[in-house]
Amino acid sequence: MKKLFSILAVALFALSAHATVVTKDITWTLTDGGNTFALDAWGNMPTKWDWTEGCAEYDQLVFEFDAPTGDIAVKAQFNDGANYIASSAVLHVGDNSLAVNVAADVLQSVDVKNYSGTAQTITLTRMYLRKAVGPQKTETLWSGSMEFDSWKDWGNRLVIAPEKFADIHIGDIIEFEYTLSGSNQQLNLISPYNSYKMAFVGVLDGDNYNINSEVNPTKLTCAIMSAADITNLQNEGGLSINAVNITLTAVKLIKHEVLWTGTTEAGNWSGYQQIDASKLTNLQVGNIICVRVSAIGTEDSPRITLADGTWTALVDGEYYFQGGDEAPMDVEFPVTYKMAQQLRGKNLVVRGVNYTMSDIFIKEGTPVNTVAAYLNVTSAGMATYVLPFNVPSLPDGVHAYNLTNNGDATIWATDVDALEADKPVLIVAAEGEYEFISEEGASDDITSKTGTFTNGALVGTYYAIAEVPVSDGSVNNYILSNGSDGVAFYQVKDNTCSVAPYRAYLSCGYNASAAGPNPAPMRIVFHQDTTTGIEEVQGNKVPCTKVFENGVLYIMNNGIKYNVQGQLCK
Repeated sequence: MKKLFSILAVALFALSAHATVVTKDITWTLTDGGNTFALDAWGNMPTKWDWTEGCAEYDQLVFEFDAPTGDIAVKAQFNDGANYIASSAVLHVGDNSLAVNVAADVLQSVDVKNYSGTAQTITLTRMYLRKAVGPQKTETLWSGSMEFDSWKDWGNRLVIAPEKFADIHIGDIIEFEYTLSGSNQQLNLISPYNSYKMAFVGVLDGDNYNINSEVNPTKLTCAIMSAADITNLQNEGGLSINAVNITLTAVKLIKHEVLWTGTTEAGNWSGYQQIDASKLTNLQVGNIICVRVSAIGTEDSPRITLADGTWTALVDGEYYFQGGDEAPMDVEFPVTYKMAQQLRGKNLVVRGVNYTMSDIFIKEGTPVNTVAAYLNVTSAGMATYVLPFNVPSLPDGVHAYNLTNNGDATIWATDVDALEADKPVLIVAAEGEYEFISEEGASDDITSKTGTFTNGALVGTYYAIAEVPVSDGSVNNYILSNGSDGVAFYQVKDNTCSVAPYRAYLSCGYNASAAGPNPAPMRIVFHQDTTTGIEEVQGNKVPCTKVFENGVLYIMNNGIKYNVQGQLCK
């Protein structure tokens, strides 16, 4: 059974196997030389970076370079308070970004060196941390016990077949589990047929990786860093594993998924990029949708527009480029409640006019606390409801109505498309449980909300009322119940009627029992100028099913009977 309320950084979509990637840019400076440095073959390290804390909550440290002409080696030095832990990777010519795994909370320094044998000038354009939000899917690629006391020849190595990597993405993690023996433990990973090196946490030493037995006593991970990694693992014979003083017990794949990376030119609405809804399953209010722009045109008022999978523009999802904007730049769209509601279960479409995008990703931002309330509607199909916060959008399949009475025998129901705090309403819905999500920054605290709260003819309460009085002065009270005449508001005639928390009773000047049975029901008439569509369908005699039998919950208009969709009932 769900609790009635729970405060959460709201995830508006169901969880799935893949995780949305969020990033955090690192503010960095070199003590000399800026971010461009010339390197001779195999050496000439640049000046190290300053300390950066708070890395441990992320998975990877990512580097982006400007058009390298040869291979580049990167080693990040982390510190966990007791040990220095190196995490290394090699960027191969043709790629412009690589990632190393985060090994501890503090990033102490980064070294970059020429790994190609040919002198080149290297420009580092961006460095950031990346992590996956939400659950991850782990697949076992191999398990068993394979002992490596020394380097094995080709026929004795462990090879993970290419088909095991059929569905991998940049950001996925390969994890190795092992026990250690002897000293000087090492691991070697290559894509078999072209000697393509994989990179993982460890100290780069030629083609092999030394393992720190204190820091990595049982497992080691490496990252799928680029499209070249994917191509080589899938098309070049998979992954070959060799080692020294290690007994390997399992190789696993931990699947992450970025949103999109590549190049798409948006002309005059002629180019777009679409992100599948499955990649947005953990999007939260307060996250930031980022579109990296690599070029901006000068004609047709360049702009970015975010839309859902139906091509409907998202609220707050448009950006017009200004005169001072220069590419490359990241255009940020904070995720609002309305934006997240629009995207629920739909694709994200990034389109616009006269610009070129090169990346789409999610920044964590500051998730916003919202409140979720849960209402169980019985087979009666009706319930009263009052909440201590605003609900800007009703759940699918739910209709809400304000109720009023002018002192006669009719309760007038006028539909509303949102709930206001402390204003009780009538809910009409099929049997089931419904989730009502508050606006951003709401609270469910009712400690100061004593007494009752009135909206039209309804009187709501946050605490149980054991005995609803027959009348309050000049007005008569009614309770929603399933009585002899079906589901209706029945007049209170004794002290046996109660109201549950977050529910309401009806109070009006009309005395139904004086003119009818005891207790007597009130008739509900759904007002014709609401959004039920009565005026549009009056002339269409279409077959339909009554919402309730025995005269309960009919839309009456000049003696003609309609259901809540405004369809004429025979």
